[in-house]
Amino acid sequence: MQNVVNFYSEVVGLYSNAIELGLRAGKVIQGAGERAVREHLAFVEATTSQFAPVVKAEQPKDFVAAQSALVEGVRESFTNTAKNLFKIQQETGAEIKALVTEGAEKFSPEAVTKLFKAA
Repeated sequence: MQNVVNFYSEVVGLYSNAIELGLRAGKVIQGAGERAVREHLAFVEATTSQFAPVVKAEQPKDFVAAQSALVEGVRESFTNTAKNLFKIQQETGAEIKALVTEGAEKFSPEAVTKLFKAA
């Protein structure tokens, strides 16, 4: 009887670990998504604010200067946003890789087989 109780206890522990890993992976992905959305919104905000001088230009030379500044500013903002998004992807990939490694250790064929052979 004790063996059966231990078996079910280990199965419940295994199931609990699976749920925990799934929740942790979801949290990592959600955090990355939120960070990426904030980056995109910051880019849109920065880009939109750079249009004001173009709209207010009254002389053709002012318009050309404002347009050149706009293009340079947007290019700079885009470059920074792309770098930040790439960093988010790298960090998220590393976290997910760590979770997969942890899961592979906890749910290796040997560990699962050993559990069911004990039953």
